Amino acid sequence: MEALPWPARGVAGPIRVWPARAGGYLAQPDMRKLLTTALDLGWSLWAYEASIDPGKDPAELVSMEFTNWRETEQARNLCQLVPAAPGEPLLVWCGNSHASRHADTEWVPMGHHFAVMSGIQHVVIDQTVTIDFSGDGLQPWVQELLATLRGTLAAHGGTAAIRRDQAPPPLDSWPGVDALIVSTENTLT
Repeated sequence: MEALPWPARGVAGPIRVWPARAGGYLAQPDMRKLLTTALDLGWSLWAYEASIDPGKDPAELVSMEFTNWRETEQARNLCQLVPAAPGEPLLVWCGNSHASRHADTEWVPMGHHFAVMSGIQHVVIDQTVTIDFSGDGLQPWVQELLATLRGTLAAHGGTAAIRRDQAPPPLDSWPGVDALIVSTENTLT
């Protein structure tokens, strides 16, 4: 899981109890529920976050150079997990399209690096397409999409997933993903 603290220096897991330091993303109610459910199911959790120097200049942490370094390190850490639990399924939970296999000219996400480094063509489900990141309301194309899918979404409690190759435009050409989650609940909390 992204933001999951390493249990010890150089030890990514397995983690089978609630982490002692559970701030940031892990303090959010939905993430607490996800972690609790995974542990209740007997899943092993593994950290893959890059080791970031706590003395690093905060201005540097928001640079594209740092972001791309972090994406590469996370992918490298995930690649080390594959042989650590051979034959086990690997579900990677991350935000903001980090799992995408699509690299653009500026940003190269972890998912792209992972596919190149591991040779594994992982399945990517994007959960961000209908999110209101700015807090200014949904973009017009998202409003139109939700209106088009209103009946389907209502039948599924307001949230549904769709394979990209079966999705309406513009989701049918969303790069680097295999499926997308579309929801009527789009406020960041």
